[in-house]
Amino acid sequence: MVPSYKRGETAPVLVRGQGTRVWDADGKEYLDFGGGIAVNCLGHSHPALVRALQEQSSQLIHVSNLFFHPKQAELAEELVQRTGPGKVFFCNSGAEANEAMVKAARKAGAAQGRFEVITTLNSFHGRTLGMIAASGQERLREGFGPGMPGFVHVSYNDLAIVEKAIGPKTIAVMVEGIQGEGGVIPATAEYLLGLRKLTRDKGIFLLMDSVQCGHYRTGCFQSYEKILREAGGKELFLPDAVSMAKSLGAGFPIGAVWFGEGLMDALAPGSHGTTYGGTALACAVALEVLRIIEEEKLAENVAVRGEDLKQGLAKLTGRGWVGEVRGFGGMVGLTVKGRPHAEVAGQLAAAGLLVVPAGSDVLRFLPPYNVSKQEVAEALRKVETTL
Repeated sequence: MVPSYKRGETAPVLVRGQGTRVWDADGKEYLDFGGGIAVNCLGHSHPALVRALQEQSSQLIHVSNLFFHPKQAELAEELVQRTGPGKVFFCNSGAEANEAMVKAARKAGAAQGRFEVITTLNSFHGRTLGMIAASGQERLREGFGPGMPGFVHVSYNDLAIVEKAIGPKTIAVMVEGIQGEGGVIPATAEYLLGLRKLTRDKGIFLLMDSVQCGHYRTGCFQSYEKILREAGGKELFLPDAVSMAKSLGAGFPIGAVWFGEGLMDALAPGSHGTTYGGTALACAVALEVLRIIEEEKLAENVAVRGEDLKQGLAKLTGRGWVGEVRGFGGMVGLTVKGRPHAEVAGQLAAAGLLVVPAGSDVLRFLPPYNVSKQEVAEALRKVETTL
């Protein structure tokens, strides 16, 4: 294996999962609040998802995008209905989805010589050469220069500095509703509404990277809906494009971009494509994920369980290494004080709880949407045990 992941000698070898739990090769049981990094929104081996995989794989797995298949159209319609009037492009990952958003914006601005995209410091948009250039973290670009030009990085949650950065070459602003890899930092409602008005006034596009924070992770379909619902103004906000992946397939690789009316026809034939994007199997799985979330009322469940988790962690604030708590629903961050956060994550794993480090000092709690009140309480006990 290429040593591109820092697993550590004590990292468990996971061999089986069921619901919110996984087991390693030695038979040890873990409560999985890492969720494959915000991917396993239904936990492990959900029976309805297993059936959907089996049934679709016996009918049709893959055909070229030179042809139609019904599942792709059905999934596109579901995503459009949940977002707004527009069209959908399917791919395989979050980085690909973000690349497609940027390419569409650049294509739309080419005639005017506009190609620059403003992104934010501390952001993460993927690990392709294009998306490490877009991401506002210098460490991602070390050793991979020269970097792709055309990206300007500014402070997050600072509307005035975005306005100052917009110039004659600017075509779009791309932000995360909640910075995930950066440390679970939500955008403010004022910032999002301000960005929408500013980009419209300037005649440029607003691109939302919802790969990690979207698809009901916060209890709403998109994190910006959650942020604006609590502050008001939800009905005033619709981006020009939204990227999706991770929870979209609940573990099966699939990415997508919803494009609004200003960008939905920018990628004409020959301008962009993907061999595996939107396969029959991937789309069947994603459709089943949406059905399960709706029928089992999992958006409502994860919203409530997330508050249980936040309140429980908040009670430990100030004790030992436990710092600030932030986030929503199934995306909760906890800052770590006085100790390396990766070390604390290892201690939690030893106690039987899997979480994911983020930023320089944050632990991410990313439980599945069907997590129970009892499982949240169990996770909190394990956190307290490590203190």
